[in-house]
Amino acid sequence: MSSSRYIAFTVAAASAAAMFYVGLYQSRLVGRLICPFLGEQCEGVADAPFARPFGIPDGYIGAALYIVILGLLIAPPARWTWIALLVLAVTATAANVLGIRDMMNFGGYCFYCLTTAALSPVLLWAIWKFG
Repeated sequence: MSSSRYIAFTVAAASAAAMFYVGLYQSRLVGRLICPFLGEQCEGVADAPFARPFGIPDGYIGAALYIVILGLLIAPPARWTWIALLVLAVTATAANVLGIRDMMNFGGYCFYCLTTAALSPVLLWAIWKFG
């Protein structure tokens, strides 16, 4: 596996874990979010109406997206997997940009959402590089 593939795998795994944790809170399987630096803002964002598109906690949607990316990263290298990875990384980056916009309008921020948003360009770059 190339170094850029390792970077993409690490970023996708960290993002999947962060979003899964948020999803566990959103479905109340975790009582509260531990939110470094932002106090209770994480819970406010996770409970906001925009955090449940189609009635599904966005933490689970994000975790599923990153898990699919992880699966494709361990699949045998092929042109179609790289194209699928690129499409999914662009989708994740766009979703994170929209999430930041929603958080700005809401007036609160989620550490985990901001972390995945900051990591998404790194994921996109790493996937582009090994393609």
